[in-house]
Amino acid sequence: MNYQSEKTDLVLQAIEDARQEFSPLEKSGVNAFFKNKKGEPHYYSTLDNIFDACMPALHAHKLSLMYQVRLMEVGDALENVLTTTITHLPSNQYVSSCSTLGSHLSKSQDIGSAITYFRRYQIQAMLNLEADFEDDGNLASGNKGGESNIIETQENNTMPKRKYVIFDKDGKISHECTSFGTYLGDLKKNMTMIKQNHNCCSATIIQLQDIDLWSDGLDKKHAKNVAKIKDNCAKYIKLFKGE
Repeated sequence: MNYQSEKTDLVLQAIEDARQEFSPLEKSGVNAFFKNKKGEPHYYSTLDNIFDACMPALHAHKLSLMYQVRLMEVGDALENVLTTTITHLPSNQYVSSCSTLGSHLSKSQDIGSAITYFRRYQIQAMLNLEADFEDDGNLASGNKGGESNIIETQENNTMPKRKYVIFDKDGKISHECTSFGTYLGDLKKNMTMIKQNHNCCSATIIQLQDIDLWSDGLDKKHAKNVAKIKDNCAKYIKLFKGE
């Protein structure tokens, strides 16, 4: 499938203009799986919080948001796939993001939980919203921890920020995020697509190598985080190289 229209200048500009008018993003969701040092549960932005903050501005700039769930062939398997598409109505330019939700044999309640999680996850990434730490998607997968918890200390606001780029099948930029945990989640969810498309795979490997080099320059106080970043970069580079 195409992840974007042939031209995207108008839709991307409209998204950027709309972002300037977003309301403050509230956090009414509670994730009891992860707590801070005081033992308090983590709060994150729910889909309703995101819609309340963003939809008026999106509508004002003629941007339409659509979700679709379809059965698609992914490799040799049939997978339930969620697609989020933002369309600039005057020009019909669009950008999309896809995530697999599980095979066609998955239980309906598992698919439902995954849909709820990924609807929020995708729109948060596509609108380049600050990705507050959360991993309530583990409710859908049955895990009590996940790769979103990659950074050692959730409250560590001194960790330098950088952008992590997600590429489409042609090796072009699909979207960006500022959380390493979110980036790893994207790699995992798009593993099959990345490995099957040479341009995307090459661009992803180059970026992982760049992240590894970037982490070498971080302060010693971030040593634990650097070790985790480097370990994950090495792991995914090997996976994408087929080693």
